[in-house]
Order: sequence, then structure tokens, then C-alpha cells
Amino acid sequence: MKKYTLAATLLAVSGFCAGSVFAADGTISITGAITGTTCTISGGTGAAPGSGANFPVVLPTVQSSALAGNGATAGSKAYAIYVGGNATCRDGTKVAVLYEATSPAINPATGNLKNMASATPASNVEVQIVDAAINKPIDLRASQNSTPATVTGGIATLPFHARYIATGGAAGKGLVSTNVQYSVTFP
Repeated sequence: MKKYTLAATLLAVSGFCAGSVFAADGTISITGAITGTTCTISGGTGAAPGSGANFPVVLPTVQSSALAGNGATAGSKAYAIYVGGNATCRDGTKVAVLYEATSPAINPATGNLKNMASATPASNVEVQIVDAAINKPIDLRASQNSTPATVTGGIATLPFHARYIATGGAAGKGLVSTNVQYSVTFP
């Protein structure tokens, strides 16, 4: 009889403790919005919108001596993402770019883009993205919007730079290739 009473008591106490462990400490309320705004997206390295949302940025060839030590940068190339150019993208609309933190080439240790060149890759070099509106490197791990721009005259221009950055020491010679995914947001 004592064994059954002890077992029942232990079961009741463990059930009581388990209930306490799973008690809620707070509530997070999540809100959002889906916009009906449909703006054309294009990009490129020229002064006018390109032909689509997927576009290349070709960095200039630089000497390895330009990237002689950890953190050195060189070979900056300007590009822009253009939003608008159609009747449904109204003037006054605020837009920004969000570089997707799930992009496979993002180095989780640095927030830059890893060199993914498959043939003769340059060593100790990554690609850094700079928000040219504020001249500040973007930590691509952070999932943060770029500096917003406003659609004016039917179009908004979001300026950026891509550049080489030495990581882990002096850069070695070779090829550099990488990519990153982005989304346009309406902050």
C-alpha cells in the first residue's frame, strides 16, 4: 500500500512541476501588411535602370598588393537597384532593399559574400556590399533594410557598391565569383 501511495504522490508532484515548467512568460504579437503596390524592379551598373531584377556587377581587376592585409578593401564598383517606372508605382512610395540573410554565399563569420569561384579562386578575399546612401558596409547576416528611398517622378534609385575585402590576411591571386539574393521592401 505504501508503494502505491508513494508512486501516486510522485506522479502527482511530477505532473505539478511539469505544468510549472511550461507556463508562458509573455506573448509576442506579430503584425504586418501586404501592399497592392506593384513596382517594376531593375538594376545595373549604369546611370539608368537595367533590363531586369537579375543583373551582373563586374568588379575591376586589382593587384593582390591592393589587398595586402586583413580588412583592406579595393576595386569598388557602383550599382543601383531601381524601383518604379510603371504607372502603379506611385510617387511618395518608400522603398528599400533587404539582402536575404539566407543567401548561400553569405559568410556567417563576417557578413560578407564568400568567394565561390570554382576554378582558381583567389584566397583570403570576399566581396563586401556597401549602402552607398550612407557609405557604410552592410552586414548581410543582419536581415536589415537598406537606407530607404522615395519614388519621385515614377522611380526610386537605391545606390550600392560592391568591393573586394581581404579576410584572414593578404589576398592571393585568382578569380572571384559570388552572388546574393535581395527583396524590395516597403518600410
